[in-house]
Amino acid sequence: MSEPAGGEPAALDRSTGINSRQADRYRQGRVFLLGDAAHVHSGVGGPGLNLGLQDALNLGWKLAAEVNGWAPEGLLDTYHSERHPVGQRVIMHTRAQMALLSPGPNITALRELFGELLQDAGNVRHVADLMAGADVRYDTRTGEPPHPMAGRWMPDLALRTGDKATRVAELLRAARPILLDLAGRTDLAKTAKDWADRVEVITARTADRPADAVLIRPDGYVAWAAGPDTLDAADGLRHTLRTWFGDPAPS
Repeated sequence: MSEPAGGEPAALDRSTGINSRQADRYRQGRVFLLGDAAHVHSGVGGPGLNLGLQDALNLGWKLAAEVNGWAPEGLLDTYHSERHPVGQRVIMHTRAQMALLSPGPNITALRELFGELLQDAGNVRHVADLMAGADVRYDTRTGEPPHPMAGRWMPDLALRTGDKATRVAELLRAARPILLDLAGRTDLAKTAKDWADRVEVITARTADRPADAVLIRPDGYVAWAAGPDTLDAADGLRHTLRTWFGDPAPS
């Protein structure tokens, strides 16, 4: 097969070697890229489905906020700033896996060394979280030292609301922001009422309480959390509500 005559573009263009690519920008004006349109990488380890779905969840609630008129300035830009680094990280670890699958005595030695490292439980957890995307931590944009949960995926805690047993995942089915009050913090519930048109306040109990209250975004990530020793918790919550969910509803 020869090159097309006269400089015409090829009808079929194939790449050779490892095909890992990522768009420079996930947003250009009103155009957004996500999933395979934003990033291409090896399928080893199967991270692509999770990565694409997380792109869609991240962008979806922000687009809904814009359409419904309560998105704060710059919210849509956080789609790129949050998801682009995650795509880079997936490309990194899929390339590493492809390297470990390569033939040759040097790679065999590397696999043996890697196997020894995986005898350590901490290393196993690190690699497992990396491949699952569980190590993602977004910038909370609050300008204050965050609670350890802030920016991370909200764990699917077993809860009781009144006499009913439920889980965090069930509460998130409505795809609305949630202030989950786990310690009877009426001061925080009262603060969130100014955003009642878009943020649901739920009081619940759990056996292993990770925080007094947790503000959960519709994509399942924690925007803010407070423990019993958190200073000025109501002010911090109010600032975070404005940062992610816009101005309070007119009284």
